[in-house]
Amino acid sequence: MIWFIVAAAVAAADLGIKYWIRENKDLNSSEPVAGGKIIITKYFNPGAMLGLLKDKAKLLSGITLVVIGILIGFLMAFAGHKGNFVLKLGLSLLLGGAVSNAFERIAYGKVTDYFRISIGCPKLEKVIFNIGDMCIFAGSLLAVIGSCLRKN
Repeated sequence: MIWFIVAAAVAAADLGIKYWIRENKDLNSSEPVAGGKIIITKYFNPGAMLGLLKDKAKLLSGITLVVIGILIGFLMAFAGHKGNFVLKLGLSLLLGGAVSNAFERIAYGKVTDYFRISIGCPKLEKVIFNIGDMCIFAGSLLAVIGSCLRKN
């Protein structure tokens, strides 16, 4: 049960930040924070990461809902078993990030992205993320690591 609470907390936090950004920032604005290492930038992404499938909104929403269903199934399958903290945390982060982005995609037809990372890599600085995206990325890594660590 705790793992679904983690997923819900991730989704709620990200949706709360997205709401605040939508209501309080100008589109394509740039506001450096954290010593300029993070740049708050309001952007609406009609597609998946890096604009993938931006012209196929219904297909993307369908794929996302199927993936969410699969993640729920995996998390339910592993949540009741002892051990494998890394796998369960990864699945929870994946689920929370996916739910947050899916909600916005279905409700608004686009996902609010709101920060860029500025660490001296111009290509990375062009990519605008949200916490849901970061949780999907981190959750994917943790799920793979957790799967490799899983005892049969």
